[in-house]
Amino acid sequence: MRTLLSALLLFINGASALGEEIVFEMSVWGVKFGEMVVSRTIENDSTEIFKVEAKGETDFLWMKRKEESFHTIKYVNGILASSKYIYLNKGEREKWANVTYDDGRYLIESHNGSTTLYEPIINYSLVKFYFEPSFKKAAVFCEEDCSYSELIPMPEKNLIKVHCAEGNKSTYYIEDGKIQEMEIHLAVATVKLTRVR
Repeated sequence: MRTLLSALLLFINGASALGEEIVFEMSVWGVKFGEMVVSRTIENDSTEIFKVEAKGETDFLWMKRKEESFHTIKYVNGILASSKYIYLNKGEREKWANVTYDDGRYLIESHNGSTTLYEPIINYSLVKFYFEPSFKKAAVFCEEDCSYSELIPMPEKNLIKVHCAEGNKSTYYIEDGKIQEMEIHLAVATVKLTRVR
């Protein structure tokens, strides 16, 4: 019995060592309004599962929103295999996107319709960027809007600027190889995400 318990504890401890989690506090104008949790789990030698959950609520001035987003991304052998994203405002679905790798192409279904990407195989996307920010990359695939964003690395300032296809701009502050803070520049305000864990 003691051997079985020891083996079980060893397995549980080993399994937990294969996961990683980052927590960001979200704020606007210095007021905290929510949290974003990004996790990566290695299922076996070839499969990584990423999850992003963000929840926030604002109720001041014209910003009256209760937002949630859920995102699950799967990489197999270092290649984006699938992505499922949903964005809710006050419980109502506003945006969604599903990306599936299929024999050298990506099938995309979203609130904007369906399309196929015949791009090079995707091995670096925004969710990987959260765990492995790189000053050597020029672009990153954004799973939630199914497009590429331009990366503007500024290693001398320890930051990377991201210009999204739809026009949004973000700034990521890097310290010791980890994203410590993000600023998402929107038309109405700048949302700040600060790493708390």
